[in-house]
Amino acid sequence: MIRFPPTAGYLLICLGTGLAGVAVAYLMIAVLALCLVGTGFPLLPGALRVVRRFAEFHRGRVGRLLGAGVRTPYRDLEPGPAAPRRPSLRDPAVRKDLLWLITHSVAGTALCAVALTVCGHAVNWLTAPVWWKLAPSERDAIILLNVDSWPKAVAAAFVGVGYAVVAMAAVRLLAGAHARASRWLLTARPRVALAQRVRELAVTRTEALDAHDAELRRIERDLHDGAQAAIVAVSLRLGMIKRALGQRPEQVPEMVDATQLIAEQALESLRHLVRGIYPPVLADRGLNDAVRALTAHCAVPARIDIDETAGPPPRAPAAAEAAAYFVISEALTNVAKHSGARSALVRLRVTADAIAIRVEDDGRGGATEGAGSGLPGLRRRVAAFDGTTELFSPPGGPTVVKVEIPCGS
Repeated sequence: MIRFPPTAGYLLICLGTGLAGVAVAYLMIAVLALCLVGTGFPLLPGALRVVRRFAEFHRGRVGRLLGAGVRTPYRDLEPGPAAPRRPSLRDPAVRKDLLWLITHSVAGTALCAVALTVCGHAVNWLTAPVWWKLAPSERDAIILLNVDSWPKAVAAAFVGVGYAVVAMAAVRLLAGAHARASRWLLTARPRVALAQRVRELAVTRTEALDAHDAELRRIERDLHDGAQAAIVAVSLRLGMIKRALGQRPEQVPEMVDATQLIAEQALESLRHLVRGIYPPVLADRGLNDAVRALTAHCAVPARIDIDETAGPPPRAPAAAEAAAYFVISEALTNVAKHSGARSALVRLRVTADAIAIRVEDDGRGGATEGAGSGLPGLRRRVAAFDGTTELFSPPGGPTVVKVEIPCGS
């Protein structure tokens, strides 16, 4: 099976989607023309969904090439009763899709065609001796150089090597330029109205309160089932030891040993509970060393990348550091449980304004925010700080989780 380099494959697919985009653009023009006479309005939402699926497919290709997901908030996909039920031209994300469709169908198709033509010419030069041997009657029309002898055919192949190097560099530049332009066109950055911002903050506040309530219930349950039960057992055994002192003194050492074991279990339970609330390693050694300890104990071999070239980073607020610690912990747990990865990489950047986290693995990909993945809880924890969470996990991998937690004053 022939496998194209990522950039060449990207341009080949873009050429196909660009040509198909011409047909989709004509479809939109026809629907908009029908809207002028009133008959196109029932068809408009369906046509916009076709454009959206077309754009979403290309967002996946761009994200795969650039290594970062491309996400656009559509108003009709937002949670809550106030969100519209159907796509509309009033949505900035929809208008961005239409702008991308026109640009990609015209300029994008031309750029991809030029890049692939350059590749074709490079192959033409490299295979000059083959064509000279197989098609001597067409020797003068094979390539731009007039090949009429074996020395010229061999020289053309040597020139083709240099041509191929230049063509590969040009293809990478053109593919990167196309992908970055597509990312800019496919990412809507609408002006968020005050009412919408209030709704977003109300949702995140409610989720934060729900998460806090769930955390309190977990602590109460762990105390009741763990340390509290063990302490009650210790109390009962102390009473038994007191009675045994006068009746069966030979059994007292064994009972004391058993009671000590239960007390140690209660102490370990309390330590585990405290680490779940606020890990002591954060207060003692800071976020960087705490994350190093996390990666060292990860079931999957994990590397850590922390930028400390400018000296130790500033300490973030304790709540932000705790959130970052648990985000990395949850991400590494997901890597170990669900990804099938052989290695993972944790990048951590702490500045005066934010904590930036990137957790990447080489697993099977295809991660979703379904039940049991831990990703919804991770997103809620970050949203409580008005932070952002991005998940990029195409089938086949890699899976990348990017989180930014504001911590500036």
